[in-house]
Amino acid sequence: MIVRIFCSGTSNGESPVNYLLSDKDHAGDRRAVKPEVIEGHPQTTIDVINSIQRKHKYISGCMSFRDSEKPTKEQLFDLIDDFKKTFCPALKGDNFNSLFVLHQDKGNTELHFVIPSQELKSGRRLNIHPPGQRNISFFEAFTKVTNQKMGYAQVVPNPLKMAFTEFERKTSEGRKDRSNKGYIHKSIIDAIKSGEVKNRADLCRHLDENLSVTTTRMGKDYLSVKFPGSLKAKRLRGSLYAEGIDYQSLIKQSAESRKPQFLSSTDFKSEQTKLSNFVHEREQFNIKAYLTPRPIRRLAGHQTSSSKAAVHQIMHTPSVTLTNTTITTRSPNMGKMEKFSMAKKIIQDALAVARNKLPTPTPTNGNLSKDKISKNIMAFKNQPLGASQPQIVSNEAIMLTIGEVETSLQEALVGITNAKSPQETEKIKQRIIQLRLQLEKLYAQLEFQKKQISARKLKW
Repeated sequence: MIVRIFCSGTSNGESPVNYLLSDKDHAGDRRAVKPEVIEGHPQTTIDVINSIQRKHKYISGCMSFRDSEKPTKEQLFDLIDDFKKTFCPALKGDNFNSLFVLHQDKGNTELHFVIPSQELKSGRRLNIHPPGQRNISFFEAFTKVTNQKMGYAQVVPNPLKMAFTEFERKTSEGRKDRSNKGYIHKSIIDAIKSGEVKNRADLCRHLDENLSVTTTRMGKDYLSVKFPGSLKAKRLRGSLYAEGIDYQSLIKQSAESRKPQFLSSTDFKSEQTKLSNFVHEREQFNIKAYLTPRPIRRLAGHQTSSSKAAVHQIMHTPSVTLTNTTITTRSPNMGKMEKFSMAKKIIQDALAVARNKLPTPTPTNGNLSKDKISKNIMAFKNQPLGASQPQIVSNEAIMLTIGEVETSLQEALVGITNAKSPQETEKIKQRIIQLRLQLEKLYAQLEFQKKQISARKLKW
């Protein structure tokens, strides 16, 4: 068994889900065995992905088994549980969404998965496959431990295997290049075995003289070549094309990689310890990022790029309309009382949106007391705003309002997974948009007041 992550994640939710459930494969050929949903709800996954406003919306991949490896349904269920506990530790079913679909049309077992890149309660980004070598080592440790536990041989990379791109694997034009590269690759291996090719210079000469393939560039781990009649160079990747490689050693390693290999008890314990450390590290990250209340930390000066853009828009645009509220900036000669009255209006509008009931009410884990919030807001609203000594809208009042809006946003994000109809889902999506716009206005007002207070201090 091996885990593969696909180079995708920026499309809408229908694209990956419809592919996984389609009766046809990526080449358009009808599948011999229909896909089977093992865990999750396809439409829910689509809705969650489509509610994400960021560019990267989901992670997709598959756990692929060899033809000789025949896991049972019970083993697949256990594997799914292990996968989620490993890469989403400390998070529960209401924290993230996932879909697992079984493919058996190629003669082997492939357990495909799609995981939206969003933690449902906070609305923050959730990425189970962040970039970097450490994360690759994390997945490798999981693969080694899982194969040993299931009684399968370890995955040992074949050094003579050629690397292909997703384009070459899945498109008709790319498959032509893949066919040409495969022919060249086989010819080079035969030449190495016969002793004709002993180093990189011999390899380039073999390409030119025997295959009419011109080498245009030599990198540390690749060769760029032009096929006969081709105007554009193609890259040959893999250990075979790297500089300073002992070809005879590669041949021996390739032969060894085909033999079943299992971890010794010492190596197995070492991999288990390594995996446990990775899981603990991610668990601590998840607790801090998603399960620890963050209103105070966020309000203590942290501003997102979207909120900064909103500040600029409010301060430099004569009239900006967001949802049903129009914010009009004031000219420099207008009184402070009018500016702060506008702040009260922003708070009142945000609270009105936040306190609308969801179509499917869901409990919240927020630590803010709504009674306390209401008491503080009412106290703030009852403060007199005299023309001679205007009372500045307190940052605390705005912070408390932001906390309530964020709590409502968390409820909405969870509620979208429980929607029972497309109409209900669409209604919640619109509510999410409204709440996010209200947050932007609140953050913009907070930043605006900070600048006003700083300016006053400089005058004094």
